[in-house]
This record gives sequence, C-alpha cells and structure tokens, in this order.
Amino acid sequence: MGVRAWAILAASVLLLAGFASSGKQARRQTQVRVTMTAEKCRAAPIEVEPGAVVFIVTNRTLVPRTFIIAGRRPKYIPPRRSRALRVELDRTGVYRFFCISRGPPVKVRTSVVAVRPPPVPPPPPSPTN
Repeated sequence: MGVRAWAILAASVLLLAGFASSGKQARRQTQVRVTMTAEKCRAAPIEVEPGAVVFIVTNRTLVPRTFIIAGRRPKYIPPRRSRALRVELDRTGVYRFFCISRGPPVKVRTSVVAVRPPPVPPPPPSPTN
C-alpha cells in the first residue's frame, strides 16, 4: 500500500470513529460554586437544569465545615480548602442545602438551589399546502 492509501484508510477510520461516538448522549454536568463564610453559605448559580450537578465547595472560615444537599455530603472540609461533591438532581423544584460547622458551638447556615424544568422543544413546523 502506498502513502495515499494509508492516508485514506486513516481518514475513514477517524470518520467512522466520529460517527460512533456521536451516537452516545453524554450528560452535561453543571458546576455550582458554593462559598462558606462565617456569616453565609452562598451558591452560584442558584438555578440549574436537571441532571448531574458538581458542587465545588470552598470553606473560607477558620473551622472545619461540611456541606449537605439531597442527603449527600462530603467529609468535613478543612479551613481554606475546597472539595467537590457530585449529586444527581433529576426532579425539578427547590433543594435546600446546609453548611454546618464543627462545634462547639455548631453553626448551621442554609440556602437553596432551584432545578428548573427541562426546556420544551419547539413544535414541529406545520405543513404548507
């Protein structure tokens, strides 16, 4: 086989690999940044689409804290550190989350993240006569 034949074969393999991988629906992961301070526990963005959500939780205090949402939580986060938590939020609605400090005294801060309904597809075009 000549160089040209190898190039055509390599191009066709890459093209077929692209078609095979495009059939798989990869679910997008939404990132939400949560910042814990002594006064507040704040998330951005506060509205997400249903599916996998990765919470990047940053502890900006001087005591260990943890973060809880939808019954899931990471280990206590040391001061001035971050930790990621992946949660499936499939149902639409409002999810309350908690930021809890290790005591004494135990301090609890709370806020919410909203999961909006998935976008409605546009109606099909009407046939023209």
